[in-house]
This record gives sequence, structure tokens and C-alpha cells, in this order.
Amino acid sequence: MADKIFSSTHIERVWNIDGYPNYFFAADHQLYRFDSRGRIRRNKQIVIGYTTGYVLKSKFFSLAKLRPMLRRHEPTDHV
Repeated sequence: MADKIFSSTHIERVWNIDGYPNYFFAADHQLYRFDSRGRIRRNKQIVIGYTTGYVLKSKFFSLAKLRPMLRRHEPTDHV
């Protein structure tokens, strides 16, 4: 019987991205997304040529183009 290892981390959503509801920036300044199963996955920052940015839904966004798309996340109370 194989032993299962579970890891639990707390990710606090801070910034939403307009037009991309499954993608968000967390308090640790990393970009995360919800995959098709609802799990949280981290997206890595990449460099294309001399431009730094992220890939959202197969489209590259430089940091300069991504910054105006950010909106502060407003937490809601779900009881």
C-alpha cells in the first residue's frame, strides 16, 4: 500500500485579472490559476526575447500590458 503525502498551503488572492477570472495574483506575488478540476496551479513568469511576462490562455502578456488589467480582489463572505 502506497503512502499518500498531502501538502497544505494558504494562498491569499489579492489581484484579479480583467477578462481572465481563473487567473489571479496572490499575496506572495505569484500568478496562480484554477485548472479544469478546480485545483490551484502556479504559472511561471517567462522571458521572450527581452520581455518579461506571463502566458494566460495561450497568449503572452508582458508585465506592462498586464498591469492595467489588474483589479483588487474584494473578498466575499460565503456562509
